[in-house]
Amino acid sequence: MDVIGYMHHSDLLLEDEQGVAIIGGGNYVLSIGDKVTLRQKVDEFSQRYLVDISFASNQHQTTCQDEWCLRFTGDRAELQQYLSATTVH
Repeated sequence: MDVIGYMHHSDLLLEDEQGVAIIGGGNYVLSIGDKVTLRQKVDEFSQRYLVDISFASNQHQTTCQDEWCLRFTGDRAELQQYLSATTVH
């Protein structure tokens, strides 16, 4: 999935042909254009995943591993519903 935007609390918005996702809580600082691949769930309760990261600044030549929390996954319509339900207006 490509990093396409930033959300509140340092969460990142990702997108690929399957849909969109929001992740947060990792150790790396990611930029728009970086790629994140969810590998395996590490913790069921916290929705923590082992991920591979490749950086656009390095032309995606190498990958790093990290753990991030998956906060949301779905399509764009579901994303709008999620944001409306979780954002203070």
